[in-house]
Amino acid sequence: MDDVDLLVHGDFLYPVSDGMPIVAGGEVAIADTRILYAGPRKPDGSWRAGRVVGGAGKAILPGFVNAHCHTASLIFRSQTDDHAARSALFDVAFRMEKDVSDEEWALLAELGCADMLRAGVTAINDIWYAPHRLAETVERCGLRAQIANKVFDVRLEALRDGDYAHDAARGERRLRDGVDFVARWHGAAAGRITGRIGAHATDTCAPELHRAARVEATRLGVGLHIHAAQSLGETEQIRAAHGCGPLEYLRDLGVLGPDVVLAHLTYATDADLDAVRETGARYAHCPTIYPRRGRYPRLEDILARDIVAGFGTDWMMNDPFEGMRNAMNAMRLRLGDPSALDCARALWMHTMGAARVIGLDAEIGSLEPGKKADLILVDIDRPHLQPYYGAYAALVYYARASEVVTSVIDGQIVLEDGRPTRLDEPAARAAVAGRTPDWRRRLEMLGSRAVFGPGCACCL
Repeated sequence: MDDVDLLVHGDFLYPVSDGMPIVAGGEVAIADTRILYAGPRKPDGSWRAGRVVGGAGKAILPGFVNAHCHTASLIFRSQTDDHAARSALFDVAFRMEKDVSDEEWALLAELGCADMLRAGVTAINDIWYAPHRLAETVERCGLRAQIANKVFDVRLEALRDGDYAHDAARGERRLRDGVDFVARWHGAAAGRITGRIGAHATDTCAPELHRAARVEATRLGVGLHIHAAQSLGETEQIRAAHGCGPLEYLRDLGVLGPDVVLAHLTYATDADLDAVRETGARYAHCPTIYPRRGRYPRLEDILARDIVAGFGTDWMMNDPFEGMRNAMNAMRLRLGDPSALDCARALWMHTMGAARVIGLDAEIGSLEPGKKADLILVDIDRPHLQPYYGAYAALVYYARASEVVTSVIDGQIVLEDGRPTRLDEPAARAAVAGRTPDWRRRLEMLGSRAVFGPGCACCL
């Protein structure tokens, strides 16, 4: 009989490890922060456990890894979803972001972290404002996180008018803030929190700022996190200024490498994708945002080049199950091939694949002895999941984020009965509700889609 701190039982175990199939009647034994055993359930009496969770009607799988997100971005939820991509960013988001205070970002980050935990996300790679406030919440709530300050040297609110004037002093300040954040938080919370340098996008940083960000990331031993080929405006701006695509541009600057996470690649050309492959940079694919914007990246061409790729949520829609379905459906429709991306590969891309993108695949992403104990329990005893045969499709195509009932990170239960254990979520919801009327007024003035319909201000 072996002593363990936590024993997790389930009707089905999805290890997402090489060569290990789905296990009917599985268990995971955890000692301290690590997995001691993951496999078929052993006879009673094999373990002396401090606590046992799960059981009948539950599926065990690795926690979802979110390779690219903006945890506090939920301030824009429902206010840009009917906009064209350019309008959503340039007309609304960029003009609103500058007037949101650190206190407001902290409040939004708290509710955003609760949203991540409820969705089964156990690790995030975030680039946004007020990173120190997000880190404080992450430290408290138990999430695993890589965090970067959003570094840029243009006036984002002026991009809608084509004003790409670069201000070196602005860029230096934001880069210094990012460096200071990494110096303070990298390795915090017993290693759960790490830092990155976040050069916002190819067109919002001058070449000198991109190079400086690369130098600092190398000096600090952390990676870069960059939006690239996200919008048509960005790609046109880079081509006009530098005569090449955004990824060719970053390669030629000496920025790209295996420690770089690139989000989106929506408008990447073949030459751009070749630049990513040549340099070993990693790709964060965010399936739920692309259909809303009406343009889907060429994921099939990215995978064909063996570019390391995994899934993220981007902003506001943090349901990994929805993301996996979006990715599969999009590829199948694009290629006219129902086998283009199967359920097992989709689950891998939101666990091991995403962990590989952010450089943590040796520690998380699958349920194997020696790895960090980051896992979730999904309640499969729901009408819309019955009969539950246990195949990957049973989980990936039919489950929802709301079925995640337990999350374990570093061997600690951080979500129980579907509720975060270390956050006062009701208080955070109430605080956000209290700010919502003011945010709605401010957003409507910027041209967002008003909640009550175009031109209707009477209810505000």
